[in-house]
Amino acid sequence: MDDDSRVATVARALAHPSRVRIVKLLAAQTECRGADVFGELPLAQSTISEHLRVLKDAGIVTSRPDGPGMVYCLAPGAFDDFIDAVTGIANTHCLVEGKGC
Repeated sequence: MDDDSRVATVARALAHPSRVRIVKLLAAQTECRGADVFGELPLAQSTISEHLRVLKDAGIVTSRPDGPGMVYCLAPGAFDDFIDAVTGIANTHCLVEGKGC
C-alpha cells in the first residue's frame, strides 16, 4: 500500500465521530478492555464492535484475547504517515497562501 493509500485508509476510518471517540478513549490508556469501551459509548455492542473492526482493518487499533473478552490498544505508529501527510498539506497550503502557518 502506498503512502497516499495508507493516509486515505486512516482518514476513512476516522471519518465517524464514534470511531474518533474510541481512538481518544484508547489513547488515554495503555490498554482497554472491550467491556470498558462498550461502557463508554451509548451504542449497541454490535455497533461498537463494527467500529473497532474498521479501526483494526485500518491498522489503527490492535487487539488480543484476555479471558472471555478482548483488550484493545492503539497500534504503535498508527498515525505517523497520516500526521506527516496532513502536516505537509497544511504547510504547503500556508506557503501558497502566504499565511506563514
